[in-house]
Amino acid sequence: MADSPAQPGSARTGTRLTLALLGYFVLVTAVITLSPFDFSFRRIRVSLALVPADIVANIALFLPLGFLGRGLTDGSRRRGRVVWIAAVCSLCLETAQLFLRGRYAGPIDVVSNTAGAWLGVLARDRVERWALWHPRLVGRVGLDVPLVGVLYLLVPQLWLSSVGLIEDPRRSVTTLLLGCAGSIVLVALHRNRWQSGVRVATHVVPPLAVLWFMTGALPAATASPVAFGAIGLTVAGLTAWLLRQPESSESRFEVATLRRFVPIFAVYLVVASLWPPFRRLTPWHGALLFENRLNGATVVDVLLLLEQVGGFTLLGYAVAEWRGRRELSLASDLPPIAVAAAVAALGLEAVQGVTSGPGASLLRAALAAGGAAYGVAVYHLARQHVRALRAEDAAAGVAA
Repeated sequence: MADSPAQPGSARTGTRLTLALLGYFVLVTAVITLSPFDFSFRRIRVSLALVPADIVANIALFLPLGFLGRGLTDGSRRRGRVVWIAAVCSLCLETAQLFLRGRYAGPIDVVSNTAGAWLGVLARDRVERWALWHPRLVGRVGLDVPLVGVLYLLVPQLWLSSVGLIEDPRRSVTTLLLGCAGSIVLVALHRNRWQSGVRVATHVVPPLAVLWFMTGALPAATASPVAFGAIGLTVAGLTAWLLRQPESSESRFEVATLRRFVPIFAVYLVVASLWPPFRRLTPWHGALLFENRLNGATVVDVLLLLEQVGGFTLLGYAVAEWRGRRELSLASDLPPIAVAAAVAALGLEAVQGVTSGPGASLLRAALAAGGAAYGVAVYHLARQHVRALRAEDAAAGVAA
């Protein structure tokens, strides 16, 4: 009976953390699907066309939703519940597209979205059966280590970057930067966490890095297979090279990892936020809101905005993790990081204001700072979950 009080605590914190990540993925999915939000009553258009690139993109979009959603259910009988919920959400999104200019609903999209969620559920179950994590932590899929949250949050960034790669081959630069950043985190987790209780062989880590990269960058697989394959091989090669490097002597491996990760991700964020590159200089132009109405923007404009906000979300999470040793509360940690993010976002907007394109936007900077604040909040949920798991393990040890 000694460990019974700890069980609800870990279950509660795990659910909160999973819901926070799942909510973020659902929001990204909705914005991607419904942009540019130009709703009106139009002639109903339904398509039965089989477009391989769209099918792959739809599967990739819903796969993380199934993977995370499965964490909120127990038992094989509830597996189908996640898939059905994903199917209903996909149907709602497809119905909403009937009222978007130039868009159409497609039963094939609903099927492929549902298939993606189903594959995510299967992937989650397979990971648990393989018991890659310590038996007491099986089912949490690594969320006992806050640094794993970086890998989760990198997935939608990879998705957005790979969609941009389809539109512009030069976006392979940002996709590569994200792949390299994820490789750094994977190697650090293998060396400092997984080897102590997870028994993952070293030669498995490069293929694991490629699998993670493919999950996020899957939309580019059919539209830009050469770039997709080349970046995947580069990620595998970098992972293998990092595994051969000497380990850091720092007692807290997260700090050493983030010291490598943050500069690379910051370069990515600047490049992605100021895309496209090499724009000509112009007189200052900007607005408090957006220079153009959001529903008058193109899909690419909305995705670029979402990529910038998502990038700041991940950066906020990473910086909060970097400061984790200080054991700050959310109320103490949030203001300085949010202010720093706001200053960085305003700096990016200042550059936007003097280059050709959409111009500066105070609202876009505010959204970026808000994303960073959300990232900080998600990190603190992850830290609460770690504490609950440690208390559970300690109670189990006392009982034993």
